[in-house]
Amino acid sequence: MAVTKIWAIHDSLSRVTDYCSNPEKTRMTDLEQVLMYASDAEKTKEAGEESFAVTGINCRPETAAQEMAAVQRRFGKEGGNVAYHAYQSFKPGEVTAEQCHQIGVELARRLWGNEYQVLVATHFNTGTYHNHFVISSVNMWTGKKLEAKFGVYYRMRDESDRLCRERGLSVVEDPQRHKTPRAIYFAEKNGEPTNWNLMREVLDEALAIASNYSELRQILKKKGYFLDYDPRHKYVTIRSFNSQKSTRTHRLGDEYTKEAMAERMERNEDVPEARRAFYALTEHNAYWYRREHEPKPEYFRFRAFYREAMHVSTIELLFRCLAIILGIAPIEKEVYRKPLSPECREACRRLDRYTAEITLSAQEKFKDQADVERFISATEAEISELTQAREKVRNKERNCKDPERMKELKTQCTHLTQGLERLRKRRKTAKWILEDYVKARELIECEYKSRVLNDPYLTEKEKQTLRGETIPQKNYER
Repeated sequence: MAVTKIWAIHDSLSRVTDYCSNPEKTRMTDLEQVLMYASDAEKTKEAGEESFAVTGINCRPETAAQEMAAVQRRFGKEGGNVAYHAYQSFKPGEVTAEQCHQIGVELARRLWGNEYQVLVATHFNTGTYHNHFVISSVNMWTGKKLEAKFGVYYRMRDESDRLCRERGLSVVEDPQRHKTPRAIYFAEKNGEPTNWNLMREVLDEALAIASNYSELRQILKKKGYFLDYDPRHKYVTIRSFNSQKSTRTHRLGDEYTKEAMAERMERNEDVPEARRAFYALTEHNAYWYRREHEPKPEYFRFRAFYREAMHVSTIELLFRCLAIILGIAPIEKEVYRKPLSPECREACRRLDRYTAEITLSAQEKFKDQADVERFISATEAEISELTQAREKVRNKERNCKDPERMKELKTQCTHLTQGLERLRKRRKTAKWILEDYVKARELIECEYKSRVLNDPYLTEKEKQTLRGETIPQKNYER
């Protein structure tokens, strides 16, 4: 199975060709042995076979960038898209390094070998064998530019599938139309709290104690999710209460299909521990619980906080409230509460960014966006002054002959550089605040609605009223 993609290169041919021919990424079957492929097509032998990690088609690998640029200069086509970068990635364990490279070279020859210069490189830096292609955008004979529209991509995909079928490899029969963003892909891979990972987590917790779909729906409601199950429907869907978009559970993995979840829940019917855990989790919803357990004073303090956090007036207070909700700071001494809403739990993936924003807003006492913009302007002025001062010090270093004076100048230059780094970080954080200002209000609103939804001392009518208003007009206190 091979997946493919192609995109345009606008800035530099040498940058992308250097990346593709980087020997640190050209490894073969033995991960401990780094195979060096230099510009003169050096080769390595494994088990008596010759294997090449970098191959040039209509150009030499060591001078690919220069040769491509020469053709572009000859036809006066040096602007716009200078090249196209494509890749072909195989399923782990399905091909060897030699097979991967052979398929890549054959694919490049079939698609572009008669008209364009191409560099083919096989990498293993991501844990799977994949080929990189750098295709010059200018035809060697006519000077006509290659336009990599959808037709070019579909032709590349079809030709790659044809080569895989010829060699008995698997093929993606129903390719996805939209690719997962790179940041989300690696976050999912690293187990960070993304939207889908949080859904998997709450489903696993619920499926460990639920014995039917009715109980599963109750548990997920406590976790901030709505489960849509109908025996007549083919799929089960799940969504956050604050979201309008549902996700089919089978897209989370094979263990979350309708049949697989039903099988997992059947096992809990005769497990006493699962039954006790379910009743302990859902007893707060019972009428007798509200009658026998009077709310404590801290309940009213926390509820007042979440209600008032909805309409704080300044940026400083807004980010202070966000710090409490995300668990960065306690609302009272040594009293931390984890966020309840899925949106806030997912935001914890960017905790370093939010922490920097919260710290800066508290230090500078930002009231509104105008204060942040003034801070950015003032910081940029300081950066400009320090940059000029450092340039003067460096000019003195060039003409300095005295070793003691040189040491003093270097120390001075180091202090200026450290000051520039600090100011640039603060400027970057201030720009983040402008970007996340609206998002912070949305997170606080999501957390407020989730707290209302799981409040054991409110009736369903009161919950519906409070969740339907951005700023509640009535204080439901008992």
